[in-house]
Amino acid sequence: MDPRRWGNGQRLDEGDPACRDGGKFTEAAEKAQDAKWKRLMANRPPRDALPRSLMPRPGRSQPPLYHYGFPFTNQYVFDYTRRHRLSLPVPKEDQEFFGGCTAWYFEDLADAWLKSGGGDEDDLEVFKISVSRMLMLEDLRKRCKFVLGIGHPFSDDWDGIVSLWSNYNFDDRFDRCIDPVHVIEMLKAAMNESEGQSSETPVKPQWWFDWDNDVSVFSIA
Repeated sequence: MDPRRWGNGQRLDEGDPACRDGGKFTEAAEKAQDAKWKRLMANRPPRDALPRSLMPRPGRSQPPLYHYGFPFTNQYVFDYTRRHRLSLPVPKEDQEFFGGCTAWYFEDLADAWLKSGGGDEDDLEVFKISVSRMLMLEDLRKRCKFVLGIGHPFSDDWDGIVSLWSNYNFDDRFDRCIDPVHVIEMLKAAMNESEGQSSETPVKPQWWFDWDNDVSVFSIA
């Protein structure tokens, strides 16, 4: 019996016999999978400091990817773009077509997309997420004068992380950060603006295990 395929006495990949193509799990398997994911996440919590064993070094096996930064929800990003009136510039050659408009403000653009019937709700959600993240990240970059990235924290509670660096680029990125204390304090304020917060607990910079690691419901917990 492969222990990776079992959880709490339930086979994780048990197929629903009512589904002839085998593309659906039984309800018991789905519940066991959910419990397994929660256990995997609980065993890979965010860290205030990363031990040396998780920093890549020549001659060692490659550690999992961690990002250092501030986690966020998509709703916080949407609210941030509205609160700061962030916009996308309209290319000069397209301004006449759009009635002389020189910039699209995020909330106006999202509303216009909805009214135009230009896509279904899934299209709109993907559009909102990608554009709002891009706008927020660029605004934060200007405010702290440091190029930032996006990570994917291994958590059900967060949708992304504003990443200063990872354990794989720490040396180079930290050297490029002229004033890390200033950058972190600025981001701490920006990522904890009261409006749009989903939790009363302030977010803080931590090292987060990333979804891009080789992890699945069949991983060893």
